[in-house]
Amino acid sequence: MAIDNDKLSDLEANKRNRKVEITELAISKIPFIKYCEIPEEHYIALQEIAKEVLRISKSRNNGNEVAITYDLDSPSLAMQGEHYIAVAFGDENSVDPRSDTASNHIIMSAKGSVVVISHNHPNLSKISLEDAMYLLQYASIKMIVVVTNRGHISYVVKTKKYNRTGAMEIMREAVDRHNHAKNLKEKQDASAYFMKNCYKVGIIYEEH
Repeated sequence: MAIDNDKLSDLEANKRNRKVEITELAISKIPFIKYCEIPEEHYIALQEIAKEVLRISKSRNNGNEVAITYDLDSPSLAMQGEHYIAVAFGDENSVDPRSDTASNHIIMSAKGSVVVISHNHPNLSKISLEDAMYLLQYASIKMIVVVTNRGHISYVVKTKKYNRTGAMEIMREAVDRHNHAKNLKEKQDASAYFMKNCYKVGIIYEEH
């Protein structure tokens, strides 16, 4: 049940033009999170990955967006000498994890992967519709984590009750609200609509 890509073309409209600089203070403030539906042994690694996303963005990508893809089977893969973590570089407004060969391999082959994405805009401290769509699009992606350049984190994660058909329907409704929005507030409300209703289809949304 695909969504017409043309209907998603306006999803970037709620981003500000001003890039927010990354500071060491913001990196140091990234919280330790007990992620729902994720085994406890991954919590520390995910905190470090969130910090590394900002470090890489600051030092190697001019503060632009970066995505780190992490395979939840990392312990066994590490023992086999295989890659379980990969980095993709984006521009000021977006990043596509699959643009990187290693990241693409993890997403397409992993049983469960986590994509941690940096966002540069202060009004995107929460998961965007595009981020949520990425979660829905790939069965192998278990969770999407967004860390802003100010160190705030939000995430969406699939549970055992995840219903893709229902999730796509809620996404369609959210996109329709977004496309009919007359101002920034209404566009933000469209994103909030998905986050408020995704629990009905087995997706947990949290922000920290």
